[in-house]
Amino acid sequence: MRTFIAIEIPNEIKTEMAKAQEQLRRAAAVDAGWTRPEGIHLTLKFLGEVPETRIPEIMSALTNVAAGTGSFRLELSGVGTFPNPGNARVVWIGIAGAIDRLLKLQAVVEEAMTGLRFEREERKFTPHLTLGRIKFIRSRDAWLKSLESLKDVRPPAFEVNAIRLMKSDLKSTGAVYTEIGMVAL
Repeated sequence: MRTFIAIEIPNEIKTEMAKAQEQLRRAAAVDAGWTRPEGIHLTLKFLGEVPETRIPEIMSALTNVAAGTGSFRLELSGVGTFPNPGNARVVWIGIAGAIDRLLKLQAVVEEAMTGLRFEREERKFTPHLTLGRIKFIRSRDAWLKSLESLKDVRPPAFEVNAIRLMKSDLKSTGAVYTEIGMVAL
């Protein structure tokens, strides 16, 4: 099964993100594949294909990671793109708040999974929530203007109090995510 470790985003935050997506969509400046709001999550570590027999050892490692970590608050912070606004391939909302705690949690998760022989991620962890994947920019000026209109998006802060092991089933309608296990922080 295709798996990853993530932080779940509260529904009220997903609703705000859907509003930002709709604002970008209405600008009609890009052709994009928009992330379904119910599927938005903060990925800490992608594990890939994992046999079901390994789930207990992964959950045990996550339990050790969570021990003594404690909950913390995050908030969303403006809209950005990878690699840059004029040549965007991904549009996202940034993460702010207790970033030092988030980065430490992600690093400990990465280390724990490396200890279980999962490949270490080479790219630096950049906390963000993907709004969509850009296929084509129709109007660069309209696109940049629509991004600018969302630069100050500030949905309410939320408490991170658990990490989840998730399963991803790829369907023709998009990925379907199912929680396999949860560990409280």
